[in-house]
Amino acid sequence: MRLVFPEVREKENDLLIIPTFQRTRSSMVGYEIETQVEKDAKLHDFYRWGAELVSRLRRQGHWADITDPMSGMALFTASGPSLYPDVEGAEILLRYNQVNIGACFVLSHPQWGTNVYPGTAFTLAPIDVVKSILNDMQASEFS
Repeated sequence: MRLVFPEVREKENDLLIIPTFQRTRSSMVGYEIETQVEKDAKLHDFYRWGAELVSRLRRQGHWADITDPMSGMALFTASGPSLYPDVEGAEILLRYNQVNIGACFVLSHPQWGTNVYPGTAFTLAPIDVVKSILNDMQASEFS
């Protein structure tokens, strides 16, 4: 992970990876206009949610970031020479399947199939702090 986030060098064992999944109406395999519109909406929802999570964690003094689901690059800290692939991350960490659609891979969620939009957050905060913040966010408009 230090190749994705150079700032976590030598702290990788403390890095908490937080995969997120938004259920979609459309299968993310399609290229229809409605699918592209939904992908854009889910991307913006993830940016909004992720920015709030990162902001709350940083206010408490913890390193945090999210990666851009489209590029795999860090959004709030310096990017390293490697990218973080959300689909591959879900496959490795959670044993989810992926579907090869030619130029890229689409996640297959165990309950929602390819009707899912993944995104990932990262932090060095203790898990109890993250849980508390996520609970607060869920109780507010960030559910």
